[in-house]
Order: sequence, then structure tokens, then C-alpha cells
Amino acid sequence: MNRNEMPEAMQRFSLPEYRDIPDVGLYLDQVVKYINRILTDFPHLQVTGSMIANYVKQKVIPKAVRKAYSKEQISMLVIIVMAKRVLSIEQIRTVLNRLNGAFAFPPEEYYTHFRNDLQAAISETPFPESNDDTRLMLESLAAGIVHGMYLDCMLAEKPE
Repeated sequence: MNRNEMPEAMQRFSLPEYRDIPDVGLYLDQVVKYINRILTDFPHLQVTGSMIANYVKQKVIPKAVRKAYSKEQISMLVIIVMAKRVLSIEQIRTVLNRLNGAFAFPPEEYYTHFRNDLQAAISETPFPESNDDTRLMLESLAAGIVHGMYLDCMLAEKPE
């Protein structure tokens, strides 16, 4: 892959718009299938029912109502599943608490911002100069770690 080539999976990737997330209340197994279908090209971002149950148990997301997850919960789960690559569950909870509490953003608004920011980051990703896949992998890993470190600092500076 050269510096101007974006991996095909990234070229295809797009989170659904908020209005396209199911609004009928999905059961746990349906939520798992829905999210995993969105992230099908990224196997390390797959989610399981046990993981979602753990997020509920740890109060990262609210409990399902009559065993059905709402559109708001599904949008939060998409963010959680993607964020877990660079943040701990505790850090994710802090981010969501800030969004829901201090800033009082409705889930539709912060999901839409997250979606747009993610798409912008993908389309504006400057690929390294190297044509060596191993070198590209290391540089990409370093960039992800640096972004994670920056988020750690941001979260440490403004305690809940």
C-alpha cells in the first residue's frame, strides 16, 4: 500500500446516520447483529451480548426497557464499541457522563458529531510516506497510541 492508498475497508466504512438506526427497540441478540454488521470489516471491533450486558452492569449505558434497547442506547453502544480501542471502560463512562450530564447533549447530537468526526478523520488521514506495510503498521499504531494518550490527558485534566 502506498501513501495515497486507503485500505478498501476504510473506503467502504461509514456509520449509519442517526435517523437510520432502528427505532423499534431491539433485543440483545438483534443489537449484537446490527452493530457487528456495521463493523463487519473490523473484526477487532465486534461486540458480544456478554460485553453489552457488562456495559449495563457497569452503568456505562442504561438497562434495556422490557429487554429492548432503544435507538439512543444503540447509538451509545456503537460509540462504546469503537472507543474501547483507545479508552478504558471507565474513561468511556466519563466521556458519556460528560456528554449526557454537564453538556446535556442529546444522544442524537453527540452520535452525529462522533459520526461526522470519524468520517472526517478517515477521509483526512495522511498516510505515511513509506511503501513498507510493516512500517505503515507501526506508524499507524503510533498515531493511535498518541491519540489515546491525548485523550488520557484530556480526561485527567477535567475530572467529573
